Parts: sequence; structure tokens; C-alpha cells
Amino acid sequence: MGKAYQDRLRYSLTEAARFLQVHPSTLRWWLEGGKRGGKVYPPVLREESTRSSELTWYEFIEAGWLREYRRHMPLRRLRPLISALREEFQVLNPLATVQPFVGVCRTLVRNLQKELDIPEELWIVVGIGQLTLTKESDSFFNRVRFHEPTGAAELYIVMPAEEPVVLDPFKAFGVPTIRGIRAEILSELALAGDHYDLITDIYSDFGITESDIETAVQFEREYMGVAA
Repeated sequence: MGKAYQDRLRYSLTEAARFLQVHPSTLRWWLEGGKRGGKVYPPVLREESTRSSELTWYEFIEAGWLREYRRHMPLRRLRPLISALREEFQVLNPLATVQPFVGVCRTLVRNLQKELDIPEELWIVVGIGQLTLTKESDSFFNRVRFHEPTGAAELYIVMPAEEPVVLDPFKAFGVPTIRGIRAEILSELALAGDHYDLITDIYSDFGITESDIETAVQFEREYMGVAA
């Protein structure tokens, strides 16, 4: 199942940056690293540069985790932790495939954070007896649904709402949807002047509501740059 999700689709750098609401150059830096001030910095999300501007599903999910920390110090400081988790679990994308921050694995992460001298601002779990997720990691896990029992990420919430806008690699080729209907289609119908009750009637089998249509319009305006 995990490999099926990984191979299902690819997002372009521009698409992924828009969905994550980060600058494309920032996302490229996370993926490919680069050279600054005469010093070469390795990628954060990849073991090494691949020169690819496309993201796998799992790379996108891990970028979703990094975005929660983007206001802190340089995220390259997290690379040693990601590398250690790769080695520990023997998987390429541990943050997206094995849920290392739940259950007994939290102790492992807590210990790795200390051993690798990860700055506390970038910690994932905190506490001494009962370990809890930091605000950033908790925000990430509220956006992701993991498949049980494999632990692979199977859905990502792009925009929270009563019925959120989500990405699902097995629906609509991974584009943003609401209740399985492309957000773009709902927004286009509304902005073209179709009455909401007509749209809800068309998609009654999917349970689309007027609130869902408003969510779609908001998403297209705020994330996709569609003019009112």
C-alpha cells in the first residue's frame, strides 16, 4: 500500500508550493539544497539532490511537516533528525510513512532530538514523563490522515473548513477536492453565476452543500489566485 501511494502521482514544484503556501524557491531549497556564501548545503527532504522539480506524494507530505516550522531558524538544522529517522526505520520518507511521532516511537524521537542537539525550537515531542507533540507537529498531524495499519499518509488537508479541501492521490488525480468533487469545478460554477441550489442539486449524490461551495470559492481565491 505504501508504494502504491508513492507511485500514484507527482506534483510540480509550483503546484506543491501553492498548495503548501510557501515560496517555490523555499520548497526547492528543502528538496535540493544549494550553495550560499560559498558553502554547499545538502537537501533537507532528500538524501541527495536529484535535480527533479517534481515531488512524490511522500515528499509533498514531508514538506507539509516542514512548512509548520518555516518561521523558526533555518530548517536545514532538522536534516540530521530526518536522516537519523531514515536509518532507524529503514525508509526513505519516515515522516510520511511510519508515523514515528506516535505511541512508543515518541521516546525514540525525544532521545534523537537530544543526541543530535536539535534546537528546542525545532523539537517534535516535548515532556519528560508523558510526551506530547509540539504545536507545529500537532498542526501537521491534524492535516494528515494515515492508512492503518501501514502508517502511510493517504490524505492531506490543504485548507481546513467544516468540510476541508483535501488532496487524495486516489481521487481526481490528486487535485484539491471537497467530498470527492474538484474544488476548481465548484468554484467555476459559482463564479460563473450559477445559483448555489443548482450546484448542490447537480452534486446531490456527493452531499455537496452551500457551505462547501463557499469553501471552494475561498480556496480558489486564496490558494490558486482566481479573481473574484
